[in-house]
Amino acid sequence: MAGSTEQPRPAPYFPLPPGLPDARQAARTVFDRIAGLYDAARPGYPASAIDELVERCGIDRTAAVLEVGCGTGQLTRSLAPLGFRIRALEPGTALAGRARAVLAGFPNVELATSTFEDAEERPSCYDLVVSATAFHWIDPSISFAKAARLLRPAGHLALLTNAHGAGGSQKRISVAVRDLHRRLAPEVGTWEFPAVEELEEAARGGGDIAAVWHRIERKFETPPAVDALFADPSVSVHPWTATYDRQGYLAMLGSQSSYALMDEARRTRLLGEIGELVDRDLGGIVTKQYVTVLAVAERR
Repeated sequence: MAGSTEQPRPAPYFPLPPGLPDARQAARTVFDRIAGLYDAARPGYPASAIDELVERCGIDRTAAVLEVGCGTGQLTRSLAPLGFRIRALEPGTALAGRARAVLAGFPNVELATSTFEDAEERPSCYDLVVSATAFHWIDPSISFAKAARLLRPAGHLALLTNAHGAGGSQKRISVAVRDLHRRLAPEVGTWEFPAVEELEEAARGGGDIAAVWHRIERKFETPPAVDALFADPSVSVHPWTATYDRQGYLAMLGSQSSYALMDEARRTRLLGEIGELVDRDLGGIVTKQYVTVLAVAERR
C-alpha cells in the first residue's frame, strides 16, 4: 500500500504555536529544559501494550534492541526487566541523565546521549528498533529508512504513543478550559480530544507504518511511502485511564510541548486557573483517558 493514502485523522490536540521558525526542533528540544517535570509527569505504557509488542516481534532475552528517544525512560523501565540488550538514545543531556539514574540497576541497558540521526550504529545489528512518543520528532525521510537499515532481516520497527482521548472527568471542565485558552493562550487550540473510536479508526485506517503514524502523531510533512522497507503493520489500541490530583494534572499539562513553549508568566496563570477549575468542579481529582497505539512492522 502507498504510504500517502489519505484516511480519516483524529482532531489535533496540544498544537504547537504558529510562527515557530523550526517547529519540530523547537518542540523537540524544549523537554530537556523541563526534564524533572517530564520525568515526574509523563506516564509509562500499559502492560498489555508491552506484552503485545514482545509477542508481535517474537523477541526473547537474546534480542538486541535500539530505543529511539527514550526521554527519562518511560518505556525503557518496562523493557529493561525483560532482559533484552537495550541501547537507548536520548539527545537531551538532562533527560538522559535522569534516565541513567533510573536505569542504573540494569546492566543490560546502555544509554547514549545522541540523536537518532547522528547515532553511528552498525547496519543490520538490531532485532527491534522501538520508539515511544518520540519518532515524530525525526524527519520521516530519515527515520524509517535508517531504522530499516539498522534492523536485521525479519527484524521489527515498533512505534508506540499515548494518544489523548476524550473520556474521563476531564471532559467536564473542557468548555471552561477552552474559554481560558481563548483568552490566555489561543495558540493551544480548541482543546478538543478524539474519542477512542476515532483514534481506533485512524490507527486501523491502512497503509504502511509511516502512513499510520502520520495519522496518529504530530505531523510536520507528509511521510514517504515505506512499504518497500516494511511489511504491512500490525496495529493495536489500548485504552486506559489515569487519575491525577491537581498537582499531578497540572504537571502533565505543563510537560506538553505546547505549554512548555509558552512564556513562564502566561503559563503559570493559565495552569493556575485550570487548577482552580479542577478544585471547584472536580473536587481536586481528574480522570483522563489515554489510548496507547502500538504499530509493529517487519523489515522486508
